[in-house]
Amino acid sequence: MKKLTVLFIAVLFASAAFSQGRFRLQAGPVLDYLRSEGNGYSFPNLELGYTFGAAYEMVTSNHFSIQPELNYSVLNTVETVNSSKIKLQYVQIPVLLKFVNDHRTFSFYLGPQLGLLANANSRTSGKNTDIKDQLTQNDFSGMAGMEFAFTHNILLNVRYTQGFSNVIKVEFDSPSKTRMEAFGLVLTYAFDRKKK
Repeated sequence: MKKLTVLFIAVLFASAAFSQGRFRLQAGPVLDYLRSEGNGYSFPNLELGYTFGAAYEMVTSNHFSIQPELNYSVLNTVETVNSSKIKLQYVQIPVLLKFVNDHRTFSFYLGPQLGLLANANSRTSGKNTDIKDQLTQNDFSGMAGMEFAFTHNILLNVRYTQGFSNVIKVEFDSPSKTRMEAFGLVLTYAFDRKKK
């Protein structure tokens, strides 16, 4: 699955090299929340994490773009029943469809996202435990957001991510579920494509 994902994103970025568009670097804070239902876990609070990565906006028309991204996100949460601090690290690959205004100063976007779990640790009473094997390795989610251009090169994204996969592995065959939600504020620098 991971090999297919890497191949998929490589094809997207390779096609970007031959399209009209702009390469982008981006980073910012993320407020994440695990919504748990039908189980004994409790994650009641929004917690602060962060994300950084790269993207390529492929302009297909005056009002429409396709933007694949490759991001690394560190998400934190606290499980209050056992007072455990949990850190989740994902490689995330969204593919966004963007609807852009006439002057390209504002856009609305949405699209699917695949998250690959890179690392997961739980800290309880000062003891760190690797919990990656207890969690779902591939997280499928949807993303929607808005982008504002302060200048031609500096942009701000406000984005929301809703997880569709159960974060905890044992919940796949049970009615209980724990799914990730995240709110991000991402600052982007877009590089102009050099004209030949």
